[in-house]
Amino acid sequence: MAEQVTLATRPRVGSGKGEARALRREGRVPAIAYGVGIDPTPLSVDALDLYHALHTDAGDNAVLRLAVEGGTHLALAREVQRHPVRRDVLHIDFVTVSRTQKVQAVVPVVLEGEAPGVAEGGVAEQAAFTLNVEALALEVPDQLVLDVSDLGVGDVKRAGDVSLPSGVELRDDPESPLVSLVVPALDVPETEGEQERDAGEREAEGATADEAEAAAAAE
Repeated sequence: MAEQVTLATRPRVGSGKGEARALRREGRVPAIAYGVGIDPTPLSVDALDLYHALHTDAGDNAVLRLAVEGGTHLALAREVQRHPVRRDVLHIDFVTVSRTQKVQAVVPVVLEGEAPGVAEGGVAEQAAFTLNVEALALEVPDQLVLDVSDLGVGDVKRAGDVSLPSGVELRDDPESPLVSLVVPALDVPETEGEQERDAGEREAEGATADEAEAAAAAE
């Protein structure tokens, strides 16, 4: 279940890069809110409050109780722009939603159980770590669990094998692979005969190159 977090906002009176830089110096993040029940509204939020709001168990799927100009709206954080090095948020969009509106979300996948194929020398390779789902805004799960306790060597678990909570629909191809159990390739050392053969081939290649250089010099 998505967690609800209250987040206070302030209206933005200006626009442009100058205003955005000034807000960041004050420890605030420029933002805009739009969606159900609200016209596009430029605003700003406290950077530390925003950090805490996006670092609950729900992550970016936390449902925010966004306080905007005396009213409160349910909202999701979308289009989060981050600094390429520091990774702090430079700008964020808040999309307001209703309790009865289904939304799409990216939810992390965690593995549960011990695959018996690992004891046989296999290695679990996870091809995808998230899935795209659709659910009511307040029913988006924090994570999806994939049971691998029956995974043997050569077996594959797919998106459709994930058990979804009631009311949650998968948006990805159910046949897309999530986890496979493979046998790692062995690093087999060369035999003495193979080493001698490779050395002979390198010597022959060197001799051919020397002959070509001599012929070119003679011309």
